[in-house]
Parts: sequence; C-alpha cells; structure tokens
Amino acid sequence: MEPGHLIAFNLAILAALASPGPAFLLMLRSAMSEGRQGALRTGLGLATAATLWTILALTGLTAFFAAAPAAYFAIKTTGALYLVWLAITTWRKAGAPPAMAKGALRGFSLGILGNLSNPKAVLFIAAIFATIMPQDLDLNAKLIVVGNHFLLEIAFYSLLAYGLGSRRIINAYQRAKRVLDRTAAVLLGALAARVAI
Repeated sequence: MEPGHLIAFNLAILAALASPGPAFLLMLRSAMSEGRQGALRTGLGLATAATLWTILALTGLTAFFAAAPAAYFAIKTTGALYLVWLAITTWRKAGAPPAMAKGALRGFSLGILGNLSNPKAVLFIAAIFATIMPQDLDLNAKLIVVGNHFLLEIAFYSLLAYGLGSRRIINAYQRAKRVLDRTAAVLLGALAARVAI
C-alpha cells in the first residue's frame, strides 16, 4: 500500500463525513442536550461503529451480503426502524427542554446504534477498497487502514463536537428548538425511508 492510497481513502471518508446525514443529526442532538461532553461521547460511538464497518468490509461482509441478501435486508430494515424510532422521539420531545444525559454510555451507545443502523456504510467502505486500495493488502496494511480510519473519525467528530457545543450555538438552538427538532425528525424519517428503499 502506497501513501497515496491512504490519502485517497482519507479524502473519500472525509467527503462522506462532511455530507449531512444521520451522524450529523445525532451529533447535533447530543451537543444541544448534553453539551460538548455528550457530543464527544456520541462522536466516539459513531467513530467506533464506522471503524467496525471497515473491519467488516476487510473481512468480507460485503461478500456475505451478496450471498445472503436476506441478511442484508434484515439489517437494513432494523436500521431503518431505529431511525424511525429516533425521528418519532425527536418529534415528540421537540417542545421539551433539552434533557441531560443519564449515564456516560448514553451518548456512546447513541453513536454506535446510529452508525450501525446504516448497513450501506459497509458497502460504501467496500466500494472505497475496490476502487482505491490494492486488493492484496496484508495484515499490517489492514491494521494501518483500520487505525487510520478510527483516528480520522475521532478527529472529525471532536472538531464537530467542539463547534456544536459552543455556548453561542447552544443558546441559538434553544431559542429555535421546536422548529429545529421537528426539522431533524423529518430528516431522520426521510433517511429511514432512504435506508429502507
């Protein structure tokens, strides 16, 4: 594996991270209700799950999905249902004041479940490997890719948590909470439909 392969991999991952999706909405929700610490925990969960998808792509999960489409359908449906549940919860609590976290693992588990609810992520990672990375990666190269991916995700979500967790942004969010939460709920519902379809 050449350094250029890793740079191209990082650029593809950063492009995916920068596009708005469920992960951004979960980070926003955590930052607004729990501040920077909650957003950091959610970011750690998102990064852990994304790295898990990379490990699964490297170990052949995409081939398994191709051989067993029912398994892919089951995971995809479960992920869509989780996003629907998040959308409904967010809609219902739109008028309520932001709730503080109930335990250190809450944000982390929200991030894990949020990223695992999108099995298309493993297909995206597999597509990156197919188009960017050499096909004969040895164990050391795979470990470098996995570690690199985790650190990249942690850096991105840490910066996002820092920005979203600023007092100015939290105050602006609290003033417009009902509208923003209901908009986020609709977007989560739309993303659930997209995952399901």
